[in-house]
Amino acid sequence: MASEYNEYLVKNMQKRIAYFNDSGLCKEAELLQARLNLLKEESVEKSIEVSGEIKEENLIAKKLSENLSTKLRAETRYIPDLEKQYILENLGKAKTLKELEPLRIAYIERMVKINRAKNSKEIAFVPESDTEAGPYNNEKIFCEALKLIHSQDPLWIEDLKELYFSIMPLSSAVAVSKSPL
Repeated sequence: MASEYNEYLVKNMQKRIAYFNDSGLCKEAELLQARLNLLKEESVEKSIEVSGEIKEENLIAKKLSENLSTKLRAETRYIPDLEKQYILENLGKAKTLKELEPLRIAYIERMVKINRAKNSKEIAFVPESDTEAGPYNNEKIFCEALKLIHSQDPLWIEDLKELYFSIMPLSSAVAVSKSPL
């Protein structure tokens, strides 16, 4: 059973390493690769002491915390100040990998959104039906507003999409089918 778990863990870590590399988070991928290498060494050598594992985990957690803190302090444009402040405050409190996990996930999700926004050329917000332009055509006005916002700040559109799709299940099926997003 332990070997099945180890195989699953190795495959899962390899997928995460590939995901980090695709997202442009090379340092996280390197840290995870180092963790994977340690895991492989541990499976070969079963004689590692429990206290040594705890020290190693704390060392990795400390390195991850310092790395994330450095990146957040360097990032001044895309990550909102409140989000950055929340992560930095909780980084100081986190001592284990389990405590760091939600903070790292929040940072990675933000970086994925930033990369998606940077890579998007133009998003088609124009409604499928070619309707007349006019002061009472709310859908066309909304689409034009989204285009204008996207031209200035594509990351804002990514945040809007996340919010929109999180409340979408509360909407009716008809409203969803006409969604310009």
